[in-house]
Amino acid sequence: MKKHKGFLSRPLEAVAWLVAVICVAGIVHLATILVLPRLAPHSAYARLSAGAAPNRLALLPAIEPGREILPNEDPATALAACAYDLARGPVRLRGQLASDAPVMLSFHGRFGQTFYAMTDRSALRGRIEVVIATRDQLDDIEANDAEDELPQELRLEAPTRQGFILLRALAERPSLMGEARDRLSSLTCEG
Repeated sequence: MKKHKGFLSRPLEAVAWLVAVICVAGIVHLATILVLPRLAPHSAYARLSAGAAPNRLALLPAIEPGREILPNEDPATALAACAYDLARGPVRLRGQLASDAPVMLSFHGRFGQTFYAMTDRSALRGRIEVVIATRDQLDDIEANDAEDELPQELRLEAPTRQGFILLRALAERPSLMGEARDRLSSLTCEG
């Protein structure tokens, strides 16, 4: 006589296979999400560094549908970027900001990860000064600090040697876009 498998064995085998397939699909999905930014040939850093000198602030062209350098940007904002490379030393972003005009800054690593963001409200007496450096470069800067003085600039440790700073200035009306671009061009990015 033949032995028959139990009535529930086939459904349990199907459930086990289904769980295994879902687990493998989840692992593949997560791996793809984590690896894709490193493999993308047209990353934000690549697009921004292609049109500008390293460690220099560059105003980006006005946002036009189909011609965006960066996706999903608001057409009511003026954009500037500084693609930096810390191989030659720290990068400094400096400038005077008007108190009544919103400016947003975001700091990104080579693969697009945001490691810091701030607005013009963070400026000290309207002046903004940010130093972006590697851990070793920050250690050198801190070793030269006077013991009785607090640093006057914001110091950020970059997660990668290359990255970019994205600056946005809001133009409340289309006629004020020139003023928004002027606010951004008053800032400097130097290495």
